[in-house]
Amino acid sequence: MGKLNAERFAKLSEGYEKEQADLKQSVGNLRAIVNAAETQAVNVKSFLKIVKKYTEPTELTPAILREFVEKVVVHAPDKSSGHRVQRIDVHYTFIL
Repeated sequence: MGKLNAERFAKLSEGYEKEQADLKQSVGNLRAIVNAAETQAVNVKSFLKIVKKYTEPTELTPAILREFVEKVVVHAPDKSSGHRVQRIDVHYTFIL
């Protein structure tokens, strides 16, 4: 007759509540991904704005370096292979 008994209703209700909780969690995760993508898009646009400013530089000046490079990390030298090897990380502005 289309009527549910209490046990059946409880099972369906439990499944529905679990699905709603999972969907809320998914929404939170997806919002975080979208925010990260939007931030990265803004960073790329800012970097491209600087690049367009210097399309054909004739020399590398300190002013150009300051605009493009956020920081340079120089690691300790490694002599374990018999040769002196030193790692240098260049962190560009707006590029993660």
